[in-house]
Amino acid sequence: GTFISNSDIPALEEKGIQIINSHSGYNEGLYFNMGESGHPALKDVKVRQAMAYAIDRDSLVKDLLLGRTAVAASDWDNTPYVDPSIKPYPFDPEKAKQLLDEAGWVPGADGIREKDGVKLVLKYGSTTREIRKDTQAVVQNNLKDVGIGVELLNADSDQFFAGFDSNGPAAKGEYDIHEYSNTPSGFPDPDAVEWLCKEIPSNENPSGTNWSYLCDQELNDMFELQSTQVDFAQRQQTFYKIPRRIFDNVYWLGYWQD
Repeated sequence: GTFISNSDIPALEEKGIQIINSHSGYNEGLYFNMGESGHPALKDVKVRQAMAYAIDRDSLVKDLLLGRTAVAASDWDNTPYVDPSIKPYPFDPEKAKQLLDEAGWVPGADGIREKDGVKLVLKYGSTTREIRKDTQAVVQNNLKDVGIGVELLNADSDQFFAGFDSNGPAAKGEYDIHEYSNTPSGFPDPDAVEWLCKEIPSNENPSGTNWSYLCDQELNDMFELQSTQVDFAQRQQTFYKIPRRIFDNVYWLGYWQD
């Protein structure tokens, strides 16, 4: 495949090239490291929700992607497996500040929040693609506005997507938050394995794909159940609960539909 930057589309259209939009099944978004190596603040759902309210994703899509797509609410957008009532968190920095206050992260002298002597500064990793670096810069500013510091890190794709045994920084848990786009394992089938507890990478399990280091047993059990259901309606009902749980807990924060 060839990546055409959204910023190049108007020039192509001026040359008479017709651009046809179709969803790839990939959704760009932010993953949170909830393992031992991740920032302790990220284990608090209020902090993750605060980040969802703090990032102006509508402007991100409008300014960086020229409004050619929409904010992603889940990894299953544009499929029959996501509850259509799920809508992206609105941009509400005041709500974000309130949630951070409630979670006990209060602004220090430099404006960056802290708790128990720990600064709320996150290592934010992604690839070197221009759109991702631009997104990182916008998100860094949005989060700074609510008192969250962000250190931006980038790795070329080969390094970024390398597995645990190849010292991939995301797989090894070197980032607090990291951005990339993903699609269900068997798209258009909705099954996915990256949220399973058994997929958490380790020396014993170097090929694990759960780079969030999250083990939510209830979520895990729903994934296991849907993978055994052959009746569409039953499976759909199970699946409706999966994006809802990920959304409500902000285990993943959608940026845009690819």
